[in-house]
Amino acid sequence: MRKMILLLAVFGLAGSLLAQEPMGTWKLNYAKSKLPPGMSTAKESIIVFRESDPNTIEGTSTDIQNDGSVVTAKWTTPKSGGIQTYQQGGPEKGTTIYAVVVDPSTIHNVYMQNGKQVFLMKVTYGKDFKTFTGTAKVTDPQGKTFDGMWIFEKQ
Repeated sequence: MRKMILLLAVFGLAGSLLAQEPMGTWKLNYAKSKLPPGMSTAKESIIVFRESDPNTIEGTSTDIQNDGSVVTAKWTTPKSGGIQTYQQGGPEKGTTIYAVVVDPSTIHNVYMQNGKQVFLMKVTYGKDFKTFTGTAKVTDPQGKTFDGMWIFEKQ
């Protein structure tokens, strides 16, 4: 559950670094997404981005779990890319997340654990900025690797 929230928060946030179009509310389309087995217990996932100052984006992700509980994460990151700083929720201790802006519609989120890269997620916005897709290879606790794809739609 925590991994899913973190993944959603991170790849959603990275896209918001690009332009004003990504600001607003984004909802995960579960039917179009390909979630790795056991990765999510949420029935609804929403990310909201807003500009907190001219150089910083603030993100809030909210997952409503199948049991009705709510899990929230809040963070900030520089618009031009850089380290995400969590105020609520976030990755496990020793993990740093870097958002690297590749071009106006592509971001790479690099997860570092104790100085070693452990995960990479590519975030790509649609030409009209009405959707964004996060893709990554995910390894489950048993060591199996899965291709994950998360598709968010602007609300």
